[in-house]
Amino acid sequence: MKRVLMVATLVFSLISLPSFAAVKVGDKCPKIGKTTTSNGSQFKCIKKNKRLVWQKVKLITPLPSPTPTPTPTPTTSLTPTPILSPTPTPTPSATPPALPSDPTVNCRVPVFDGRGDVAIGFPRISDRLKSTGEVITKVVMVDFPDAQATMTPQQAFAKVSQASDLFDELSYGRMKLVMQPTYKWYRMGQNAKSYAPLNQSFAHHRAYIAEAAALADADIDFSKTDAILILANPDAKEIGNSGPAFTAIYGNGFTLDGKYIANGATSAYDLNYWGYIWLNHEFGHALGLPDLYAFTRQDASNPMDGHRYVGEYGLMGLSSLSANSPGFLAWERWLLGWLDNDQIHCMEGKSTSNLITPIQRKSGLKAVIVPISFTKVLVIESRRAEGVDKNLKKAGALIYLIDSANQSGMGPVKIFPAENNDNRRLQSTRGEGESVTVEGVTVTVKKSDKDGDLVEVIRN
Repeated sequence: MKRVLMVATLVFSLISLPSFAAVKVGDKCPKIGKTTTSNGSQFKCIKKNKRLVWQKVKLITPLPSPTPTPTPTPTTSLTPTPILSPTPTPTPSATPPALPSDPTVNCRVPVFDGRGDVAIGFPRISDRLKSTGEVITKVVMVDFPDAQATMTPQQAFAKVSQASDLFDELSYGRMKLVMQPTYKWYRMGQNAKSYAPLNQSFAHHRAYIAEAAALADADIDFSKTDAILILANPDAKEIGNSGPAFTAIYGNGFTLDGKYIANGATSAYDLNYWGYIWLNHEFGHALGLPDLYAFTRQDASNPMDGHRYVGEYGLMGLSSLSANSPGFLAWERWLLGWLDNDQIHCMEGKSTSNLITPIQRKSGLKAVIVPISFTKVLVIESRRAEGVDKNLKKAGALIYLIDSANQSGMGPVKIFPAENNDNRRLQSTRGEGESVTVEGVTVTVKKSDKDGDLVEVIRN
């Protein structure tokens, strides 16, 4: 799928809890994840050489507004891989600490990747689309002088309409994507080829959306709009194979009928390859989630090298309806507010044993999370062949590392084990009696049945 475009930088700052005693690097500290301030410096409690010690947190000086630099394009996938977009490199965003009373506080790794528009850490970027309740999306349909639509607008909209049902499934009914199409083709002023690729720059993409919105403005009331979808004639090959998300920050969105709109997506010819799940992926970016596939290539002999981080898990990776298990990860659902804090067990101490219920079901404990460092946590969830994950080849516990310092497309999530002979990661789920050790933490599945996976987690 497409890497989202971005336009500005965010400035990172840390807000620490009060401190009343001088702290030095290497001093003993009470609890992983705890922060404090001493003599004008910030410190965080980490585990080092089996000891809990204070580590100084380096503050990052704000950078001037950057200019976009191209990002390499992944060239391998089970299905055509669209072109990536340029991206600047801003400074990390501010992350206020969670309340001490929150039992998940030590598992909420902060946004620390420096992008500013999408991230795997907490809190979710404020410019992004709301993730609960009704999300009103106006759908504008466009064709071109050199690619005039022959299908009806109703037929075109049918290609994406089921995305609403998938969001309903993945969010356990908490998010209602309400798409409101205007069944009319609006003719763009230039040939389709002149707009391709849509993701060549933020300014180009924004201008394309602005033109389409202006054509439809007389017919559409945008005053209650949360997001905008520009649906191009699906037969227009000339528009290219890159239909990116629109994720503006710092006021660079649109104000239409008095409503500021910073999120949306634009389709291209690749909609025909991906189907409606394309929209769930791009709106995943509009919700603030990063790409989980790889932007760079390491092994030319491996046709799945572009998916070496998460294989066929998670629709921010290989978002295909034929993928092994494309539903959102438990971490992503928690970040989006679709899982409650009491459905997350943030491990303290050296060990824990918990029954994790399948992520496809609404109730029960959904993840055990182990704090590793300032930006890393290990997550264990349970997967079953249900719903959009019906193609799952092996039921069991899915174990992955979150690193909020890694940008979109650079491995913010990595699934373990990652066997070289299992390019699609089909066997990465752990069944009964199986275990894996990651970052000094051993996860063993003690029992696995229809109710979920009983896992034992030990910090070595």
